[in-house]
Amino acid sequence: MAMMLIPLMITSGQEMKPFEVYHVSSVSSASDDMAPVIMSDGILFCSNRKTNPFLTKKNLDGIRLYDLWFAPFDDNGEPDRPRRFAMNLGKDANIGPASVTTDGSTLYFTRNYSEGRKIRKRDANKLGLFTAKRNGSQWTDIQPFEYNNPEYNLSFPYVSADGRYLFFCSDMPGGQGKYDIYVSENIDGRWTKPENLGSTVNSAHAEIYPFLHSSGRLYFASDRPGGAGGLDIWYSSLVYGSWTEPAVLGDPVNSGADDFAFYAVQGSLEGYFASNRRKYSDDIFNFASTIIRWSACDTLQKNSYCFDFIEEVALNHDTSDTRFKWVWHFGDGGDAEGITAEHCFPGPGVYDVSLDIVNLITGGIEKRQASYELEITDIEQPVITCPERVAAGEPVVLSAADSWLPDMEPDRYYWNFGDETAASGLEVTKVYDKPGNYNIQLIVSSVPDQGGVVREVCVCRDIEVIPGGN
Repeated sequence: MAMMLIPLMITSGQEMKPFEVYHVSSVSSASDDMAPVIMSDGILFCSNRKTNPFLTKKNLDGIRLYDLWFAPFDDNGEPDRPRRFAMNLGKDANIGPASVTTDGSTLYFTRNYSEGRKIRKRDANKLGLFTAKRNGSQWTDIQPFEYNNPEYNLSFPYVSADGRYLFFCSDMPGGQGKYDIYVSENIDGRWTKPENLGSTVNSAHAEIYPFLHSSGRLYFASDRPGGAGGLDIWYSSLVYGSWTEPAVLGDPVNSGADDFAFYAVQGSLEGYFASNRRKYSDDIFNFASTIIRWSACDTLQKNSYCFDFIEEVALNHDTSDTRFKWVWHFGDGGDAEGITAEHCFPGPGVYDVSLDIVNLITGGIEKRQASYELEITDIEQPVITCPERVAAGEPVVLSAADSWLPDMEPDRYYWNFGDETAASGLEVTKVYDKPGNYNIQLIVSSVPDQGGVVREVCVCRDIEVIPGGN
């Protein structure tokens, strides 16, 4: 009888670290470098590094001012030596963080309301949002955001990839905490009155550096409890008009230091963020997703153990003779009468199938019309065993134990859950936090052969995640 392949390996799932993180030394300096923004030809970021070896730009409180810098991509797509960006955006004022529209035509940036050093030290000089238009190599037509107010700060702008939404942060009255995230919608060229994202996203602490990814996740930094320490990067998704409870990114993106300003390539999960984990100053780091997903994966096929039996020689017999009947014996304890029959076997195995002509008068076998050995095997494939539907927030167990791979010795079972998370193991447990349809991939790798070659096979299936409580 055909036997199920039982590999020797762990039976419980292991969570995968979703990212690899690298320090971007070509951009980082001894000063503070932060708030990276990915543009088509490089990255835009904020820095309070010196622009003149004999002059340091400071405000009246002696704090060094930030400017925007740009690091063009080299031939390998890596940020190269940075240079000042758009030096006409303001004088003796903090410039940045910033955001740029997808077409590169409009810059949204943070700046102090008042420029220069004429303002008195005791006067407040809050931050507001401004826009500038690209004109060739220059940025001109600087305009304030219509909802600026010198009584409070508006900062950390992010304009969505489609240009429809502007997220920013403010300590305006009526918020949830020290700094809240707000959003405005562009309708017929005008921004709507900013709306607070509410108490699910915002807390009594500070929520800053919003970034909306194409996956629907809103990433932001917060010093709320539950993180690894200091500022941490969190994310929330808009589901049926409501934001989900924020979740914190794990190691290695978040650390015991301040980690913030997460910015990823749309349609991918690679990009940059800022952290002071290496020293006291802020540096820029690159992150890249470690999650594997095949561009084309075989759809899981369902094993069938049901067959139609037809004995062609028996079809030539005179079926009107009522003295005889035809009886099939399927070798699994099941029988059926008739020249043709349908039968479903319990599973893979080798079965002795026979067809007898039985004499109805004597009850004995008149003739054994046919006899043969039937071998049934599973389809050679990895197998994903899980329910077709599960509720959001509830754990679902996925198993690869029914995989049938007789021509390879599995070494690793890798699961891509279709929501930018992954795990490994023969059996894993997953909790989906957002309703929707997800395509699960199971990738099985073999033990290297004598030549060091590793085989991989992939199968996928869909799972529907419905709202919790339904």
